[in-house]
Amino acid sequence: MKKKERQAEIRRLVANQAIHTQTELVMVLQEAGLAVTQATVSRDITDLQLVKVPDDQGRTYYTFSNDRPVDGEAKLRRNLRGNVVEMKLNDRFCLLNVLPGNGPVIGSLIKQMNYAEVFGVLSDDSSVLIVGNSVLSTTQIRTRLASLGAE
Repeated sequence: MKKKERQAEIRRLVANQAIHTQTELVMVLQEAGLAVTQATVSRDITDLQLVKVPDDQGRTYYTFSNDRPVDGEAKLRRNLRGNVVEMKLNDRFCLLNVLPGNGPVIGSLIKQMNYAEVFGVLSDDSSVLIVGNSVLSTTQIRTRLASLGAE
């Protein structure tokens, strides 16, 4: 099967059911008769710009980056509480050390909020780096995040 056809099938699957992991996506594709590997699916996820977002129970699933449900500060609050290990400030930087697996979701939610104080956000598996527009902005970011449960 060609790349375009395989990616069309992935789009259809993601649009019609909750796919929680790459492994699950590989299995569903294989059950549909497509011979795929984890590496191929990983590349397809990147190409299709799929992102993982939390559902109401906090479990993440794949969706399209332009279809991300934006539930605002309530969703950010839910993901910050209990997941932030440490918050540190240094000039224009606010670093959140979070429990493994939570960095991408929290980083994405902070980006979605479009806070005026935030210049940019970078995240990995267990950390979120928020760059403020100024030193004062970074202090405001810390206050805002602390009020949402990042303490």
